[in-house]
Amino acid sequence: MMNMLHGLKDIHTVISNKRKIGGVAEASMIQLVSGEVYVHPVFTNVDLSKGQYVSLCFIDEDGMNIMTHVDQIAVIKGLQHKLICQMENSYVKQMLLQDTVQYLRKLCEINEGFVTHTFKKEALQLVRDISVKELKKHDVYLPFSVEDKLVHLNDRLHA
Repeated sequence: MMNMLHGLKDIHTVISNKRKIGGVAEASMIQLVSGEVYVHPVFTNVDLSKGQYVSLCFIDEDGMNIMTHVDQIAVIKGLQHKLICQMENSYVKQMLLQDTVQYLRKLCEINEGFVTHTFKKEALQLVRDISVKELKKHDVYLPFSVEDKLVHLNDRLHA
């Protein structure tokens, strides 16, 4: 578990800063006023109007993209910020894994021969998000070494 989220503002922060912090905002369950229940929704957008949260978009486990007015939300349980490799929603997890691996390959291709601090930092963030296991599974090779058992704590690497 990364961090517990406490509301729409936290969901908006995770979505807005996705490139910096990685991961997604995922809940264990969301129930609408109409009684509909969605398990493991991954939140994709929060709309604001005049400083008020208006609507919330999420993708359910079946891949259905749903947008609802905030007044139609009855309950959100287990709201967390998770890395891609920690997600429960398998549909979105596969989609994000493919996108991230493709982006990482392109990033390595563009920076071929130049291992700058900025490139290394962004590549390590992406690896942290998908896991070293997935990196190896998709045959992605970085121009620098990455340890299998590293844990990120406050931008410092600890074995």
